[in-house]
Amino acid sequence: MNIEIEELSPCRRKLSITVPAEEVTSEYNEALKSWIKHANIPGFRPGRAPAHLVKARHNKDIVERLRDHLLPKSYREAIDTHKLEVVQIVDMDEEIGVKVGEDMSYSITVDIKEDFALPDYKGIALKKQAAEVDDEEVDKQVDELREQRATFEDIDDRPLCRGDMAQIDFTASMDGAPLIEAVPEAVGLDKGEDFWIQADENAFIPELGEGLAGMNIGDSTDIKVKFDDKFAVEALRGKEVDFNVTVKNIRGRVLPELVGEFLESFQVKDEDELRTKIRDSIQSQKDQAEQSRLRREIEKFLLENTTLELPESAVNEAADRQIRRIINDMSQQGVPEDKIIEEKDSIVEAAKGSAANSVKLRYILLKIANEENITVSDADLKREMSMMAYAYGMKPAELEKELGDNDAKEEFRGDILMRNTLQQLFDLATISE
Repeated sequence: MNIEIEELSPCRRKLSITVPAEEVTSEYNEALKSWIKHANIPGFRPGRAPAHLVKARHNKDIVERLRDHLLPKSYREAIDTHKLEVVQIVDMDEEIGVKVGEDMSYSITVDIKEDFALPDYKGIALKKQAAEVDDEEVDKQVDELREQRATFEDIDDRPLCRGDMAQIDFTASMDGAPLIEAVPEAVGLDKGEDFWIQADENAFIPELGEGLAGMNIGDSTDIKVKFDDKFAVEALRGKEVDFNVTVKNIRGRVLPELVGEFLESFQVKDEDELRTKIRDSIQSQKDQAEQSRLRREIEKFLLENTTLELPESAVNEAADRQIRRIINDMSQQGVPEDKIIEEKDSIVEAAKGSAANSVKLRYILLKIANEENITVSDADLKREMSMMAYAYGMKPAELEKELGDNDAKEEFRGDILMRNTLQQLFDLATISE
């Protein structure tokens, strides 16, 4: 078999493959023999029909079967002979004919993974950053827990404070006209009576809630609100609306004391034990965050100290996944479709840069895994799939069905292998304080 290889780019090759006529003929004769054994020719028992009759009736089918056999066989022989690690087939001749007694020639273009040298990855030097918990952080966490369990009681002897609930009457206008006339779809925002609203940024209209602070019962004021580009009523996005507000009642926030039921809800006996528990929790979070940072430093070291060309198709495929993920996240966050379209170019650019690093890091870690004989057994894969399924509230069989074909499972196996390899690099690293 004749194989010619043209280098189109560092990671792209065009293979021109020719299967000689004698091999085509030999394979055809083998295919014919097989066909004769099962051919149903009137007047002959199976396997007894003459070859010329079988050819006359089934030659087209035999040639198609021959082509389907010769193509993968010759392609596999070509990449094995030249030790090409193919990532993806990117192009192939549309019409590939087979004629007995003639050479079969075709070309196929593939992206390959090139071999590359690994940096000295054992004992990577890392500097650990201090991750101590100070009293202010504990105080802040205690305050947040008290805020979460705050209650409200009627207040009539002081003005509204941040976080209080206020009962208000309001009317809204835009450019001097009643809001309902300017924006008919703003029903419910044009006026309200006895409406309860939180006096801070957590109000359904943050600027309106924040503008109430300092008001007393019976006070009236005008609060100007500019709606952001994500507001539910599209016609109000970017527009300014004037709200005339009167405060009718105040319910003040009352924070629980650090005693009794409050402490019992955290299964502690006193404030000191609560603070110790909070400190330990914050310390654990900081330690995990520091370990994650050090792992990112290992990834950075590998990327900066490894030189390799990346297959275009692999990067494009990773970028497409990244783009879909970014758009999905933006949609879930309520970003309007026209805004997503407007930012398309920046999304694509960011995705391509991230994808290139992602593919490069994957190749590096998988090669290190091979060097260090790190593997993921079928049992490990099944256990990881079960853990992921339970995390998403699924049954393992449902996740396996969702992953579908074997390629998806192998990619998942590769993800586990990368994580395990990164952990081994972390264990081998030289970490200084």
